[in-house]
Amino acid sequence: MSGPAAIDISELVANAKLGKQHVAILLLSAMMLFIDGFDLGTVNVAAPAILRAFHAEKRQMGVVLGAGFLGILIGCWLYGYVGDRWGRKIGSIWACLCYTLPAFMITQAGSLEQIMIWRFLAGIGLGGVMPTTLALLAESAPKRYRASFAMLALFGFLAGTALIGLIAARFIPEFGWSAVFYAGGIAGAVLTVILIFCLPESIQWLALHKPEAPVLRRQTQRLMAGTILAPDTRLFVPQQEQPKGLVLVELFKGRQRLATVLLWVAYFAESMTYITFASWLAVLLETAGLSPVQASITFSYAGGGGIVVALALMRPLDKIGPMASVVTALVAIAAMITLGTPGLPQWLIMASAICAHSFCSATHASLNGTVGLFYPTRIRSNGVGWASAMGRIASMIGPVVVGYLLSAKLPLQDLLYFLAMPYFVLVLTCIGLGRLYQRNYRPASETTTTLEPAPAAE
Repeated sequence: MSGPAAIDISELVANAKLGKQHVAILLLSAMMLFIDGFDLGTVNVAAPAILRAFHAEKRQMGVVLGAGFLGILIGCWLYGYVGDRWGRKIGSIWACLCYTLPAFMITQAGSLEQIMIWRFLAGIGLGGVMPTTLALLAESAPKRYRASFAMLALFGFLAGTALIGLIAARFIPEFGWSAVFYAGGIAGAVLTVILIFCLPESIQWLALHKPEAPVLRRQTQRLMAGTILAPDTRLFVPQQEQPKGLVLVELFKGRQRLATVLLWVAYFAESMTYITFASWLAVLLETAGLSPVQASITFSYAGGGGIVVALALMRPLDKIGPMASVVTALVAIAAMITLGTPGLPQWLIMASAICAHSFCSATHASLNGTVGLFYPTRIRSNGVGWASAMGRIASMIGPVVVGYLLSAKLPLQDLLYFLAMPYFVLVLTCIGLGRLYQRNYRPASETTTTLEPAPAAE
């Protein structure tokens, strides 16, 4: 005798029509990534003012930037585990708190060393936002829109980096470098309260870890488009046995093996160029001849440009996956090399910087928009966290190295050649990931079957 009807939650989510629940998750995820991008950019736009305030050398600022990314690296690992073990909501709330409190404390720093310590602690929280948020998005969106869903939320990150440039241009000249950190701390505190009361848990995580939870049945009912959920219906996610031993080992099993290797290389190469370039952009622009206000405004416009490029990239990502990132990476390389050309007028310096940063940030968003698709629910947050961590390792190395190169008076042209080189590696890995996506992960034709007989009891 067959058991009661069962619903495969992963299939239900994959084939669901877009509704209010999707919109709510998307908006909250965009808010989390907005504050993440906002807070991540605070030290970038404040770097020139901090250097002047403490009469520091650029290599010392490179160490501060590297310390922040060391914290982000730890946060990627830590919250990847927290997200898979205790849920995406708990991980997101604690990550937000973890960077909000240091953002306030850094405003009281009396030395570059104190800024470095508080930035390291803030980085732990900043590193935790991306794994938990991307995992939530991948587990909430209909399959045919998963890349677009993540990209739409990642516009929040790009908008955050754009807004912090405008705030820096407006308030740093009048109130000093600490103004941007006050703004970041206040925004993080407000977001924490909103997440506590409004952020839903991932429905697939609930089905895997708490299949009898009432909240799971409520969320399932909302997705069933008028069909009544019977009291004895079993909700499950198939083939989701919990990993035994080290989760890291699970990332290298089956078809995840090649995806993991390519993603790690892609994240490392991409961050070596983009995160390093973004971290030093305000300083590089002043070195190229722009005023502090012009540098901050250019940083802001670059963030806005990233949104435009990412919008154009969104649907191609759904269709061909990471292969779409090849084009944006190549344009970013060309713009970066142009920026390093000696004797450029100010308008062309600004235009080249905006183009380079915009296409870099869109490429960065595209990786984050697809990484969650390569992993199943039981290890998705860890998979995203470890891939992000590879990028953070590069983020620790790149800004420190560039700080020493700037202190050594390396010509801007040579420095930008150095920054552009890892993107050639990224192009090759994106081609590999694109082929893998087409073969194993591309969304199939939409189906409507979500109900099936429950497996017989063992």
